[in-house]
Amino acid sequence: DQVFEALRLVVMRHRIPPRHPLELIRGFEMDVDERVYHTLADTRDYCYHVAGVVGVMMAMIMGSRDETVLDRASDLGIACQLTNIARDIVDDARAGRMYLPLQWVQEKGLESLDPEDRGQWGKLHELAVRLLDDAEPHYASAQAGIAALPRRSAWAIAAANRVYRDIGSKLRNRGPAAWEKRIHTSNARKCVLLAQSVGDVIIS
Repeated sequence: DQVFEALRLVVMRHRIPPRHPLELIRGFEMDVDERVYHTLADTRDYCYHVAGVVGVMMAMIMGSRDETVLDRASDLGIACQLTNIARDIVDDARAGRMYLPLQWVQEKGLESLDPEDRGQWGKLHELAVRLLDDAEPHYASAQAGIAALPRRSAWAIAAANRVYRDIGSKLRNRGPAAWEKRIHTSNARKCVLLAQSVGDVIIS
């Protein structure tokens, strides 16, 4: 398969341990198996497998081998995925998927998610904010790690940090109405965030 052959070449060229792409495949398997995420730790585990390990491999492609830097790269992936989950709670529920900790959902008195029940959206937004709060330390960790990257790579990572945080900020501010229209970042807003991320790199 051409995709896997390309992956093999990248893994060999950058000396990426085989366990990392296998961890990513394990993340896909979690979706296929329709895994239930009972606790926040379970949700974080999913986030690592579908996004955190991608951050690790990206950092390796950028030339990093320092374990601390790789940990911070993983944190960015986890933070971005937590933000994605928070943004997409209703859309995921429409597709029959739920990545929220089941424990949290039950604490809100919900037996299951009904994406068409607007009465649930207030409670779901509170849970989304909890996920965003959990993402913040991961974003901060990733921000602290950009100094160890080459400048161009650092700029890309700083920009990703700002763009995904901006999505989370919009979700917080819009409240339950956030799911009436999918939140995204406009090209104009991305340009502003890209310019601001240059300052992040300089400061770092």
